[in-house]
Amino acid sequence: MPLLFSFLWISLVSLLTANPDISVPQDRILGGHDTEIDEAPWQVSLQKNGIHNCGGSIYSQTIIITAAHCVHGLKTGTLSIRAGSSKHNSGGIVVKVAAFKYHERYDSVTIHNDVAVILLKDPLALSPYIQSIPLAKTDPAEGSQALSTGWGSTGLFSPIHLQGVDLKIESKSFCRLKYPFRVYKTDICAGHLGKAVCRGDSGGPLVVNGKLVGIVSRSGNILCLASGLYVSVAHYRKWILRTIESF
Repeated sequence: MPLLFSFLWISLVSLLTANPDISVPQDRILGGHDTEIDEAPWQVSLQKNGIHNCGGSIYSQTIIITAAHCVHGLKTGTLSIRAGSSKHNSGGIVVKVAAFKYHERYDSVTIHNDVAVILLKDPLALSPYIQSIPLAKTDPAEGSQALSTGWGSTGLFSPIHLQGVDLKIESKSFCRLKYPFRVYKTDICAGHLGKAVCRGDSGGPLVVNGKLVGIVSRSGNILCLASGLYVSVAHYRKWILRTIESF
């Protein structure tokens, strides 16, 4: 029996840590800490029928950047954003969504091209708690320190207060070894065991040196026990700017 138990335990650990399923959006911050909104004033809560659904980043007073899977299949009238508050359910300001567009080649099965742009009905009033963030023109270097923020579940509960976690940008080649055929050239890989994203923060920001470098898209495996995958803002920068102009 002990030998059989050991075999089953090793098999379970291998499944959870070596065979990732990243085709399904995963978006929870692990290993994070309470973060005040003035530390990440570009962060917004994207809400469906008044309930937190995803994260997003303020590009301008009327434009929010998020993930395609956060808006895919939803109706504009059900969506709003809360900005300027460390809590997703109170404070700050709530603004309705006027329109959104996600990448025309977004694949809801593979979660490829997972990027979207939101147009707000009313402009945000900028303040120390509501600030825009510039789009990165290049991907961050391997080893760069990054910040990821959001209100996703931490496993035992879903925090009302904004969470933040400091991450390190990982090598894409290393991530491809861990996740064969599941890492796109348009991805940024960041985090490690105990510090990662998982369920609940999709669409939120990955920030390096005050610039938006990534959009929370997918985690590495079913228990988020590894680095997460972010859409590269630099790769989609031209698409984002072109889409903004098209509203």
